[in-house]
Amino acid sequence: MLDPASGLDAVRDVFVDSGRIACRAPASLGAAGPAEIDGSGMWLLPGLVDIHAHLRVPGDGRAETMLTGLRAAVAGGVTRVATMPNTDPPIDSPSIVSALRGEAARCGLATLMPVGCVTAGRAGRELAGLADMRAAGAVAFSDDGLPVSDGDLLARALDEAAGLGCPVIEHPEVLDLSRGGRLNRGPVSEASGDPGIPEEAEIEDVSRCIGIASSRAGRLHLTHLSCPRSLELVSEAARRGVRVTCDVTPHHLVLDESAVAAFGSNAVMNPPLRSAESRKALVELVKSGAAAAVASDHAPHEAAAKQGGLLSAAFGITGLETLLPLTLEALCGDGGLSPLEALGLLVTGPSEVLGMEPPSLGEGAPAEMVLFDPGMIYTLRSARRFSKSSNTPFLDRELRGRVRKVWMRDLVYSEDGFA
Repeated sequence: MLDPASGLDAVRDVFVDSGRIACRAPASLGAAGPAEIDGSGMWLLPGLVDIHAHLRVPGDGRAETMLTGLRAAVAGGVTRVATMPNTDPPIDSPSIVSALRGEAARCGLATLMPVGCVTAGRAGRELAGLADMRAAGAVAFSDDGLPVSDGDLLARALDEAAGLGCPVIEHPEVLDLSRGGRLNRGPVSEASGDPGIPEEAEIEDVSRCIGIASSRAGRLHLTHLSCPRSLELVSEAARRGVRVTCDVTPHHLVLDESAVAAFGSNAVMNPPLRSAESRKALVELVKSGAAAAVASDHAPHEAAAKQGGLLSAAFGITGLETLLPLTLEALCGDGGLSPLEALGLLVTGPSEVLGMEPPSLGEGAPAEMVLFDPGMIYTLRSARRFSKSSNTPFLDRELRGRVRKVWMRDLVYSEDGFA
């Protein structure tokens, strides 16, 4: 059992009684005894919390549906998933928040946590109805895919979100510096004829956002940071008492810009994959505690959106089903984090950012848990995946560690399929 919430790392027998975790056999089992699962050599984990994913609902059922997205989440061990609002229409009203939560509940899989827009229609001109969306179940606010470039609007959003008890999740990007670019500015972009996206496009906006947050009571969370200097700025600000946190993605920890040559448009994302040196430094900073969470930034696209070459392909890759093995690959091992520490970035860290109690394996807790085989080596195949889209550079790549079973009170998933 590996439980970041309690620090538990021990070999135990676990019972599930009426959908809750028990550390001894419940009397209700009687003489028949329990239905037993042998987890020898495996890890029992609390469900993972993904603070940043795109399920494309409402709007783009060609790339993902609620059902396929939540199945992908559960197959990756994610039992709570925050879905970003750059949809069609954007998630900017309580009616949309409520409708999404209802649709997800009917699927009976992972818990959907809608993130509402900061600005109406993500247009950057006026605040959306944050309080009404929060009352309907929104867990945070973001215009993800775009920064809130108007500093006054960002400050007002932080003030209002503070009173609502939730963070503003900001996509840091200076659009004047990144405009027209698809790849990291450097040798790879030059060889491709792309103007490139410099690290400064992220770093300068991280600095701007921290400056705004430093005089506000609200909590600022900077998402999918790709540059070491960005994480350093967040750490320095947090030490000064600024209420700022950040997350990184597995793909920025595992891949660098050289992956573009191997995987083409399936290595095109925003922010882009950075240099080998930046990737290595990013990993070390995350190991040192500079990030609060690792998030999938799951961004499915239908095949046509990734065709046509590097300079026109849509940004983003799928990530829910590879979140756990890639995070462990990047952060654990010689001189790295322990599995328990790495899991903190996938369970307790994101829960703290969202201001909620994390999933746990404590006695009496709901059985929101994952059986994971850390030694299983397999090749990621389209036929074994659940997302509707396959835009990932990790397809046909060998991975280590696979989710075997997932419980949401009852068993909802095994590697053979869904209950």
